[in-house]
Amino acid sequence: MPVTVNDAGEFLADVRALEAAGAAMIALPGDGYEQAILMGAIAAVTERVLLRVADPRSAGMLQKLSRGRVLDQLSAGETWIEISMPPDRESWTKTLLDQEASGVHGVIVPWDPRLIDLLRNPEGDDRSDLLMSTG
Repeated sequence: MPVTVNDAGEFLADVRALEAAGAAMIALPGDGYEQAILMGAIAAVTERVLLRVADPRSAGMLQKLSRGRVLDQLSAGETWIEISMPPDRESWTKTLLDQEASGVHGVIVPWDPRLIDLLRNPEGDDRSDLLMSTG
């Protein structure tokens, strides 16, 4: 997620949408005061997603706010790799399969609004779910 927040409601709605779409972890770049405040807000509006913090000093209170979902370091033997945002659904699927085959446990993707759709609809371009409302 980005550290810049223009509209708090929109930011938190995106966080909730990421969680609902199946994201496993949310992290913010940097560390410090602003990151700690935003992570507290994210903890308050989410229920399942793990929260990754760079500064372990903020982990204590955040651990309480999130009901134990804070990570300040990955588990031993767990590998996550940073990737750029794939340009389309086919690239996304191929990247995930390639990373899984190489033993990576997860991918870290920079924030992009398209990510929510990729997580919710990982299969092809069949968007019949959108046609249901047209009757």
